[in-house]
Amino acid sequence: MQYFQYFVADLGTTNLKFALMETPYRVLDTMEARNYIQRDSEGKHESDPLVVFQQFVDLLKAMQAKYPWVNTLIFSSQMHALLAMNEAGDIMQNTMTWADLRAKHVAQEMQASGLAAAFFAESGTPIHAMNPFVKLAYLNQDRPALFTDETVVFMDIKAYIIRQLTGEFVIDRATASAMGLMNLAQNTWSKDLLKVVGLTENQLPKLVDSTKELPVKTNFIKALGLADNFHILSGSTDGALANLSNLAYAIQGDHELSPFVLSFGTSAAVRTLTDQLSLHESGRIFTYIADDQPHYIVGGPVNNAGNALDWCHQQFGFRARGESFSDMLATLLVHDFSASGPYFLPFLNGERAPYWNAYLQAEFKGIQGHTSQLDMAKAVFEGVFFEIRQVVDMVFKTVDLEQKMIQVNGKIFKDPKIGQWIANIMGITLQYVSNDDASLIGAGVLVEGPNLWQDLSFTTKTPDGQMADKYKEKFLMYQKYADFADQITKTILY
Repeated sequence: MQYFQYFVADLGTTNLKFALMETPYRVLDTMEARNYIQRDSEGKHESDPLVVFQQFVDLLKAMQAKYPWVNTLIFSSQMHALLAMNEAGDIMQNTMTWADLRAKHVAQEMQASGLAAAFFAESGTPIHAMNPFVKLAYLNQDRPALFTDETVVFMDIKAYIIRQLTGEFVIDRATASAMGLMNLAQNTWSKDLLKVVGLTENQLPKLVDSTKELPVKTNFIKALGLADNFHILSGSTDGALANLSNLAYAIQGDHELSPFVLSFGTSAAVRTLTDQLSLHESGRIFTYIADDQPHYIVGGPVNNAGNALDWCHQQFGFRARGESFSDMLATLLVHDFSASGPYFLPFLNGERAPYWNAYLQAEFKGIQGHTSQLDMAKAVFEGVFFEIRQVVDMVFKTVDLEQKMIQVNGKIFKDPKIGQWIANIMGITLQYVSNDDASLIGAGVLVEGPNLWQDLSFTTKTPDGQMADKYKEKFLMYQKYADFADQITKTILY
């Protein structure tokens, strides 16, 4: 079914974004609101669902006032969020985001016991503090009263908003699959995993299709000035939709996009879309449902990306000297390459893929008497993309595809010289696509169907053979340092 114009609500971790979309996949207008995150030294990273819901309805009301004929909204949403409410509708636990690390000791205990492998084999979600399954196990220890009352229910922020607006307690399978509580092979909530965390299926939303139409309650239609037949589609997750966006482009001669996508921002993620259920035997790469087909996304998130480069910009004096972020990159690009080091392990915020170790810390290796500040700063940049390269290699191996290219999105790839440098470090051809937000286009694929858009523009950067060979040798040494740091940390913990 196609809709000429529709809204997409993107429920991000730090921002809430509304977009007006028009066939084929064009973004006509956007509005945003900043999410307020509550943090503490124990790893807390929460948002208030009441505040988020109010921001949501304010944006929806404003968008509908501008475009009163639009009657459809589809969601793109963050992964791994978890909140709880009681029978009266009171919030019992604010939304714990993917970045909440309070459950890291529970994840470590699961890994040390050997149970993590079995949990992953059923759910496809790595055992880490980000995982709502692990969060629930933590809450069961920290707040057991939440689990003595079976009328307390658990959900993500999207399910909460949908419940408020429609009265339906539902979640799409794509979003549910990132909660670590599903049996992926059976496409259902896992009775075994629910038993581990002390829940029943009735305490979770009902699983529905991403495109199931959910009518908005009459009182909200009147209060927000919505079209009489306004309805919601549950949609999918932002990561899954970013990869589904590939289906929006008809193949045009040699202009075929790689199915692999590297998204680079504050953090980063490597994902590919497949119609085969594939689980990496190591448990280091996630597999989530993407839509109703079902397609799956296979990949890994990296905690330390743009945030590590921002740290370098601030801590190595570039900002103090009045140099912009772009100035820093230009300086590091022309600084001499050093095959012997130093190396930077960019674990400023622990790490998810490929180590799933929240206790990892950043460190330099190979510092010598002649090592300069610029040598160390350049090593930060290299270390960020060496870490991503590890995940890229693992994703390629998991889906067993012969692929030599990866699609990239993020501002850092816009500069052709920096893009070439990254291609050399990673040893793979990069495709930079010029388009609107990929997750918005992916939401359009669910609403409009695939293969409708003919306009496609991208640039390609192929690794320079000589420099790529040099970086391959340096990468192999980086990998040894990183593996050793992971092993040492886990030896101490276990």
